[in-house]
Amino acid sequence: MKRVIALALGLLLGAGVAAQTDSDGVRLPEIGDGASRSLSLSQEARLGRELIREVRMRLPMEQDPEVRAYIQELGQRLLGFADGPDFQYEFFVVDSPAINAFAMPGGNIGINSGLILRTQSESELAGVMAHELAHVTQRHIARRLDAQRGAGFRTLGVLMAAILLGMQDPEAGSAAAMTGIAGSIQEQLNFSREHEREADNIGLQILARAGLDPEGMPRFFERLHQATQYQTRPPEYLSTHPITENRISESRARAQQLGRRDVQESATYQIIRTRLLVSRAESTSSAERHFRAQLEGNGDRNAAAYGLALTLTEAGQTEEAVELLETLIDQHGEFVSYYLALARAHWAAGNEDEALEFYQLTLELFPDNYPTVYHYADALRDASKAGEARAVIRRHLQRRGPDAALYQKLAQIAADANVPHEGKLAMAEYYQMHGQLRLAIEQLNQVINANDAEMYDKSRAVSRRQELVADYENRMR
Repeated sequence: MKRVIALALGLLLGAGVAAQTDSDGVRLPEIGDGASRSLSLSQEARLGRELIREVRMRLPMEQDPEVRAYIQELGQRLLGFADGPDFQYEFFVVDSPAINAFAMPGGNIGINSGLILRTQSESELAGVMAHELAHVTQRHIARRLDAQRGAGFRTLGVLMAAILLGMQDPEAGSAAAMTGIAGSIQEQLNFSREHEREADNIGLQILARAGLDPEGMPRFFERLHQATQYQTRPPEYLSTHPITENRISESRARAQQLGRRDVQESATYQIIRTRLLVSRAESTSSAERHFRAQLEGNGDRNAAAYGLALTLTEAGQTEEAVELLETLIDQHGEFVSYYLALARAHWAAGNEDEALEFYQLTLELFPDNYPTVYHYADALRDASKAGEARAVIRRHLQRRGPDAALYQKLAQIAADANVPHEGKLAMAEYYQMHGQLRLAIEQLNQVINANDAEMYDKSRAVSRRQELVADYENRMR
């Protein structure tokens, strides 16, 4: 964290130019007027890359590939209807029951798993994500920094440090800001409220354009406000995004002006939310009771059947689980999660060949699907078919680009396939993506110094080491 704060302080000396855009006829603030004087677009992107590395090291990240893929896909759907800087956007999930979401410089947006569980529809979840996306596209962090330019370098540095701390601990961030900033507290509060109002308005436009219900945003905010207004310690989200009745009223009025249009919510939302419910259930017996009760009620019967099938698979009751999942596929064969769950149920029942056939069929039906690649590779490895698992992952990385979790899995599988040097190259990429450059360079050195390493692997390692050493030296300056 110290090196990121040092980088932030260094970037504050730079300057740049940002462009202004209007959206749906609504006059937006001059994004470039203030933001670019403190933090240029390229500088913000660089700071964002450093910060996401810190986040990967310090926060517990959600490991379920289906949850991660869904949030990234929903984020990309919203991004397609947003106007803003051309950052390399990443939407990720933090494994935490706390109700929270946060925007970071450079296009990184985090969503806690607890917030996903607290929402009741895809439009509600997307409303929070669109709000956070608007913070990024409107460059609120850079503009907040610029508002403090008159107070001098020390204030700017303290404010950036407070922002970085606040991403992990909102109370610590607020305390640091109040201690280090000698300006008007009320002025800062008004500035924050203006950003929240602006993020609401832009986020609502993004929701409507993306075919989601803009009323999902005020509906979730109102329910969260009502449920927590008497708590001594509100959720983390309310600490950084204060919700007032006036703000709820304004966002609802704006949502009604935009109208519902043609709302298209994906059933995948309920599938993902159900996966989180199953993984966080107190016991399989309590989860089974919950989903059986849902099946007998008036709720989403497909989600209930899916949740029950997952629970029964964990409990070893695979026969009923298979029946439930086969019915779901017959009725709704467009959802990859049902196929993956069926393959897993066959595996749990000891039908390994049938499970592998289902994984292969799923990959054929849904080419390059990330969760399928992840689970299929796992199953192939467990079936002592490391060579095939290695080929599946390598092909996906070549087609779809870097992914930390797949690099780590490739390293494990490469060792099983007796190609350890390829595994070290993969681990170097994994460490690099988590900001651990020294460990990454150490992996590359092991390949370079190995007597039995192929010349191709040595060449790759030398070239990559040069890049990482230069990166490491820049970060240490």
